[in-house]
Amino acid sequence: MPRRRKRKTNWKRQEERALRVRGVRRGTPDAKKLSRAFIGLALARAEVEAQEQAEATKVKNNYRQDGNGDESDRDEAS
Repeated sequence: MPRRRKRKTNWKRQEERALRVRGVRRGTPDAKKLSRAFIGLALARAEVEAQEQAEATKVKNNYRQDGNGDESDRDEAS
């Protein structure tokens, strides 16, 4: 004969634990504002990448001019 489950004492009645979810109605997003924001982000990101690339090129050129090594030396060591 199966045993009956004991009801846990910390349970609340269904009326007390019922959750209600209500949606919030909002207007449609402004496509022009969103597009300007995305374009601004893309331009800022491209500018940062260009600065990083210019800095890397500068370091590479300084490395060659200082006589610390040749690019072919680095390739053979790798």
